[in-house]
Amino acid sequence: MIRFVHSNPKFEKMLNAMRTSEKMAVSAAKKADEIIENIIKNGDSPLSILGKLTRHGEFRIKNCIKYDIGKGYRMVCVKDDDRLFLLFVGTHDHCSAWVENNRNFIPDHSRKSTITFSVVQKAPADQARDHFHTEPDYEDLLLKKITEKDLKIIFSALTNDPARP
Repeated sequence: MIRFVHSNPKFEKMLNAMRTSEKMAVSAAKKADEIIENIIKNGDSPLSILGKLTRHGEFRIKNCIKYDIGKGYRMVCVKDDDRLFLLFVGTHDHCSAWVENNRNFIPDHSRKSTITFSVVQKAPADQARDHFHTEPDYEDLLLKKITEKDLKIIFSALTNDPARP
């Protein structure tokens, strides 16, 4: 159960930049806002149903929760007991670099720059699920664009068969 959601000024700055950026970033920022709102309103519910998690998760940071907020963007959080720390929001590539640079991150409860939100409402899991709208996975959208012809060209070296365009 989440009782507190912590956000720092860097996270807020990243999210605000996305809100005023190009169309795909604005859409991803709205999705991040929805997930944060769902977490604050439904702290009793499992975090996995309050937003779409990335397919492979994140193992470089202990208790890390990585949300797929669509359009190739991610939001990184860390759960520590009854607290959730919002740490990073941005493109998939920037997220991967941030996680790599912050490997073995440990939340600091004493930081004064942290903004804390109390989770006030508690809703049943069924109600929380109603707020969650699925969106196609970014990787799945990319894979749909690959044709059989593309695959033959890519894998022709493996079969020692010259690629035929």
